Amino acid sequence: MGRERPQRAHLAAVGIHVQVASVHRGVVDVTLHGRLGGWLAEADLVFSLVPGTVAIEAARNAADYLRAGTTYVDFNSITGDMMVEVAGVLSAAGIQVVDGGVLGNFEGGNAVPVLLVGEGAERVAGLLPASHFLCQVAPGKPGDASAIKMLRSVLMKGLETLCVECLLASESQGLTPLLLKAFDDLDSRPFVKTMEVLTKTHIVHAGRRMKEVERVAQVLEKEGIDDVMTQATLSLFRKTLAGAIPPDPSRDLAASLAALAPHHRRNSDDHS
Repeated sequence: MGRERPQRAHLAAVGIHVQVASVHRGVVDVTLHGRLGGWLAEADLVFSLVPGTVAIEAARNAADYLRAGTTYVDFNSITGDMMVEVAGVLSAAGIQVVDGGVLGNFEGGNAVPVLLVGEGAERVAGLLPASHFLCQVAPGKPGDASAIKMLRSVLMKGLETLCVECLLASESQGLTPLLLKAFDDLDSRPFVKTMEVLTKTHIVHAGRRMKEVERVAQVLEKEGIDDVMTQATLSLFRKTLAGAIPPDPSRDLAASLAALAPHHRRNSDDHS
C-alpha cells in the first residue's frame, strides 16, 4: 500500500485517472469495477495484469469495449506466441499494443526492470515512475518482450530450483553459512560474463565436470535429498559427450552454441 500512493500521484500529475477491474481494500482515488464493461471505452491506456492462462481471453473480452487508438499494455507472464495472439486480437480492433516483459519483482522495494516493445512503448515508459520501474524500450514487435521473459526464466527458475536443492543439502550438513560464503567469487565479475565463460568452456570440460556432478549426486543421495536438478545436469552433460564434439578452446560463444545445438534438440540421438 505504501508504494501505491506515489504511483497514483505520478499518474495524476500527467492527467491520468486510474480505473481498475479488481477489488483492493483500502485503495483511494481509484474507481473499482467488478468486471469489464463499457467503462473501458473511457480509457486511453490499459494495463493487463492477469494470470497468464487467461491473458488471451482477457484481451478478447477487453477488445469488445476498448476504443480504437487506445494503448493496451500486457504485463502478463506469457509466451511470445501468446503475446502475438493478444496483439492480433487487439490490433484488429485498432488498439495499440505494448508488450511488457517484467524481468524481476518488487522484493525489497527495488525498482523492477521492464522491457517494453511495440508502438507506444516510449509513451508508456515515460508514464511509469522511475522509482518503481526501470524501463527499457527495445525495437521489435509485440511478442519479443514476452519471449525474452520466458527465455530468462529458463535460467532464473532453474537457478531457483538449484538453490533449493543445494541449500537443502548444505542445511542437512550444517554447512549453509560457510557454503554461502563460498559463493563470494561469483560477485567478482558480471553474471552474464559467467554465463558466457561456462557455456564456452562446456564442451572442453564436459567430461571432467560430469564426473564431479556424479560425485555430487552421491552426496545428495547420502543426505536423502531428491536430486532432481542434479540428475538433469548429468543428463545434459551426457548429451554433450554423446555428441563427440571436438574440443576447441578458441570457440567463441556463438560457435560454441552452434556446435552444441544439434545435440540438444529433441530427438537429437539421430545426431550423436
